[in-house]
Amino acid sequence: MIKNLDKLTQLSNAQIIFGKKLNLDFAGCTTGVAIAKIWDLIDHEFWENDLGGPTSKQIDLAAQFGYNISNETKAVGSAIIDDIMMQLNLESIDNQHLQKGDIVINKWQTANLKYIISSIKEDGTVFFKGGNGHKAWARNLIKINK
Repeated sequence: MIKNLDKLTQLSNAQIIFGKKLNLDFAGCTTGVAIAKIWDLIDHEFWENDLGGPTSKQIDLAAQFGYNISNETKAVGSAIIDDIMMQLNLESIDNQHLQKGDIVINKWQTANLKYIISSIKEDGTVFFKGGNGHKAWARNLIKINK
């Protein structure tokens, strides 16, 4: 089943029309994927560069969320993965109602250290109080009761 990217901004009609002027199909694309396609066009047509493809790790990761990126360029494959990770961050923020002052743990740390959220960026980066820049992606955090 394909991971729904409903928390990400979709392209406007004007942006889709712009893509058509470049002979690019932006239907169903996010901004990140559309930009990757534009840069691919420039890299391939203007600079005559080989666009390469995603790594096997990228292909496997995307497949876990229902996306087949094996035939995409490296840039488009990376943009799709970025979109999936952003969606996971935004879902975590919404589902857990993460906000400043919440106490969280990082699900990947075995020590289960507790952190207090000081701020959350739009991209899902969560910063902690007294952490000297210590941060984590929202998708990796579990909110605990105060």
